[in-house]
Amino acid sequence: MDILTKMEIPEYEFRLIIGGTQIDYDKSKEMSNRKKHGYSLESAVHYFEQLLLPIKHSPFMTSDAFIENGEVRHMHMGIDDSGNVVLFVTTMREEETVRVISFRRARKSECKIFYQNIDYNNSLNLNELTRGGF
Repeated sequence: MDILTKMEIPEYEFRLIIGGTQIDYDKSKEMSNRKKHGYSLESAVHYFEQLLLPIKHSPFMTSDAFIENGEVRHMHMGIDDSGNVVLFVTTMREEETVRVISFRRARKSECKIFYQNIDYNNSLNLNELTRGGF
């Protein structure tokens, strides 16, 4: 019996199986994502791996599932090494593989949602925190 059946987890749900989850991306979309958003999908894989490892705590949030292009996807937001709020989109693939679809800097409105949801230092001005947003 596979782990999804055993745990009654739908195949499309975002999940992490320690020691079993893989993260990949469509290499043919690498350059278009760099040009369009200024971020490498390969860097999203490394960033996502860092978030999953319990080495340091960094604020992180994941959306409810939504359907786009016929597949179930999730949006995730966190803070990159430069202190920018970043947003990336993933979908689940076979064999516990998380596919990174897009990775970019969060827009100003998304930054506000992120900081409000993680309750980031309520005494700080949200306009100051998001001044670099799009």
